[in-house]
Amino acid sequence: MAVRTRVHLVLVHGLFSSAKVWTAFHTLLTTDPELADWVSVHLFEYDSPLVRLRPDRRVAETDDVADQLGTFLETELAEAERIVLVTHSQGGLVVQRFLARKLWVGEGRELSRIKHFTMFACPNTGSGFFLTVRSWLKIWNNPQEKQLRPFDRAVTEAQRTVLSAVVHGRAYGDQECPIPVRAYGGSADEIVPPVVARGVFPKGGVVTADHFSIVQPADRSAAPYRAVRTALREAAHAPAEEPGDGGGLRAPRSPAEAAGRPSLPPPAAGELDLAPFPPPPYGTLEEGKLKGQERLGLVASLLSEQARQQVHVLSGLGGSGKSRLALEVADRAQRAGRRVWWVSMPELSLRMRMIARDLGAPSITVERAWLLGTAMDLVWTLLNACPDPWVLVFDNADDPERLGPRDGQVADGTGWLRRPQSPNGTVLVTSRVRRQQTWGESSAVHHVVPLGEDDGASMLLERTGGLGGTNEQARRLSQQLGGLPLALRHAADVVKAVSESQISLDSDIRDFETFGRTVAARVDAAPGQAGPDLSELLGREIVEKVCGIAMDLLSSQERAQAASLLKVFACLSIAPVPYRCLLGDPPLSQSPLFPGITPARTHAALAGLEEFGLVDFYEREGVAERDLAHVLTLHPVVHGVLREDREVRDRPADYYGLAVRMVIRATRHRNPDHPANWPLWAALAPHALEVSRACLLGDLKLSDRTVRTEALELARLTARYLIATGLLGPAYDLVLPMVERCASFGFDVDDREILGLRHEQGRIHLDREQLSQAEEVLSRVVLARTRILGENHADTLASRHKLARAINEQEGREAEAEEMLRSIVEAENEVRGREHYDTLVVRHTLARTMRALGRHAEAEAEAWQILDISRRNHWPPSTPEILRVRETLTHALLDQGRATEAEQVIREALRDAAQPPDSNMVMRFRYTFVLVLLGIVGRTPEAVNELKALVRDLTRVVAPEHPLLVQARALLQKLLREMPG
Repeated sequence: MAVRTRVHLVLVHGLFSSAKVWTAFHTLLTTDPELADWVSVHLFEYDSPLVRLRPDRRVAETDDVADQLGTFLETELAEAERIVLVTHSQGGLVVQRFLARKLWVGEGRELSRIKHFTMFACPNTGSGFFLTVRSWLKIWNNPQEKQLRPFDRAVTEAQRTVLSAVVHGRAYGDQECPIPVRAYGGSADEIVPPVVARGVFPKGGVVTADHFSIVQPADRSAAPYRAVRTALREAAHAPAEEPGDGGGLRAPRSPAEAAGRPSLPPPAAGELDLAPFPPPPYGTLEEGKLKGQERLGLVASLLSEQARQQVHVLSGLGGSGKSRLALEVADRAQRAGRRVWWVSMPELSLRMRMIARDLGAPSITVERAWLLGTAMDLVWTLLNACPDPWVLVFDNADDPERLGPRDGQVADGTGWLRRPQSPNGTVLVTSRVRRQQTWGESSAVHHVVPLGEDDGASMLLERTGGLGGTNEQARRLSQQLGGLPLALRHAADVVKAVSESQISLDSDIRDFETFGRTVAARVDAAPGQAGPDLSELLGREIVEKVCGIAMDLLSSQERAQAASLLKVFACLSIAPVPYRCLLGDPPLSQSPLFPGITPARTHAALAGLEEFGLVDFYEREGVAERDLAHVLTLHPVVHGVLREDREVRDRPADYYGLAVRMVIRATRHRNPDHPANWPLWAALAPHALEVSRACLLGDLKLSDRTVRTEALELARLTARYLIATGLLGPAYDLVLPMVERCASFGFDVDDREILGLRHEQGRIHLDREQLSQAEEVLSRVVLARTRILGENHADTLASRHKLARAINEQEGREAEAEEMLRSIVEAENEVRGREHYDTLVVRHTLARTMRALGRHAEAEAEAWQILDISRRNHWPPSTPEILRVRETLTHALLDQGRATEAEQVIREALRDAAQPPDSNMVMRFRYTFVLVLLGIVGRTPEAVNELKALVRDLTRVVAPEHPLLVQARALLQKLLREMPG
């Protein structure tokens, strides 16, 4: 092989090891005649002594080594154009952190000379790493679990970045750099089992070796050596990148892209379920210390041993500081080593699903639970079994029934809200609802009262920096505002902003005293209704008037559009708002609310809202996309007050219409069915749900039909996202009321906008395996769409395909489905094109139907054609639909007695699958692999061993009645009966 470009191989050892571990590899590589002329071998060594292991320093030490590696590459290999990184054990985590940290600071272009990254026996989970520690260090009996969790999160966040921006990277730029990555495990490795070594990385494999021999090849025929040599060859012949748009480097374009046709985007980093659970909004703790001895005492009480194994409801007026108090509990609990999950109610189903994964539930189990409606039981089984102390917070549960079961009351304790059965658990709820009967007799309801005069005065003085007046003036204003922390905070921010303003304001407000006079002119507080006895109505009025003062002042400045912008934000959900994704053209500039708006004016408006304390800005931890990480929040009381604002009620089409258009613009060209787009949809879904429901099912008097039509389209797209991510319950709750009540907002069930929702309703039934209901709904949709749009319209074809699937999956109706599918494929070829992704999805359904009808050769030919097109268009082999096509091909080959060819196909599918090893897809592929082995003479014992392992893994992660486990057990019992001896 003639190679002109030199390739530099860097070998990185693991924990408690040294460069000596590479002796065998180094000898074989440097004496290999094929590599001698073009490969240089470098040993990267770092200090990792056994005796210095400190769990609480693991993240920092790993990052230190990652930085050392970066320095090594910059100095020792400054002139190298092509670099291959090969690692053993923890060395793989070092390289992952190195890559991720480079990408986080926008230095992705510096990674473009790294052409390959191979890991051997890398503990690709944080817990997997500490299993290796225990194996190495027998004397370490107390691993200090509370100090290990940050490392576990560090591993996860690095992997998410490497998977999304490196493994599945498409462009060479500041925050993305595509590099081939392989992860190998040893079949006899008892320190890092193969399933841990493979982790979430789609490519790699398992070789016959243990943890040490995997990097000590006996000769050049050993699998690990051949893997490294292959990586070197690929690096030597990797194509040179070309500058792309914006000065970056662009990956090769597919034929579909070159022709201007839609092509499949790269998949995301595995699954949505792999994302780490986001931390509570600790950024708001920077607002100042918690005030009030009574509140501090309550915090201490909630953190005590006596508070465990109980539900605690923090109830009180809106603006009384319930969430702030819960956040104080969460922060102190986490600092004390407890696990903390903070669930914002608009994101309830998604967050509870993430808790299940965070507690170790396998993907296959989570998928099944959300499909069958047993998710609540699953999460609570996991919580009660959690060995660590934990705190679960449900914030702003002002509609308590959302925490209850679908067919019962929250007080029943059988929904999302339950009393922990384990002494490790504590549950907190913040809500304005204080009735004991609502929460159940087993819940402890704590009434959060407003602050006393002294504590309120202290808050005012500290927040203004002493600019507002004397202690007595602060006490009087605190009493006047009822001791409500939210009102006090807004008052302090207004006084401070006025005092520091460089702009002349048309206002008498200068300090606490003048602010109090302004409030008095707007609020008529009845005697005896301040302090702890403040009513909800009066408390809301106080907050409303204080906010009104701030907004009036903003309107008198050069930032007059800030008030309108705040009202638009109030049309969205109370969930965090990723404002950078929403505030762009053309929606803002086309709105009559913002004449002459410019980016500079938008920035000034946001600054004004922050200066007057009307919104909180903070950055979400663990979010890779910067535009999604930066969010703002409105307090729920401010949110509710602004929704009742007279201008918002008088001009709903302008305010709510703009909110709808901002979300639609942010999601344009971001297909909700594709995993790469799910992080964006996860951030925007609560707002899409809220604004579409408000426009269509709320009490707004929306005369603008265009806004209602846009709201319907937003609802349809949001339903697609929820269905794609397995959140079928929320999807059904969104779609069904809009279909049933469409006449109330001026639409007919057969209008094309409602047909879009009915199509999604049919998909939900199909995914729930309710085939007869799916067929009934989709049949009617097809008839209506055919009549209105035509038989071969793209929307009609989509419904025809789903209908054909519903029919095909009913036993004995395959021939009927085949006829439908052939006509759909013929139409799709004309409408979308022969190589469009949607066309190939229909062709795959047709291939499965052919196989079910016994026409195995035809099914094989169809599958091969689909795979050829996918390769020609550079679709990643880890794309779920492409993996399913390879599964179909495996069965078609097996049906024809060609088990040896089938083995190669299913092995490659298992290698390329990006889903977790415990996902439904990978488990199903493993079962198919067993069937293939049984078809090869002499491989039955191997098949039995594989099947035993599969049954063992399934038994561990799924319920006994799971269909795949039942099937696998039956086959194993049959094989064991038939085997001799």
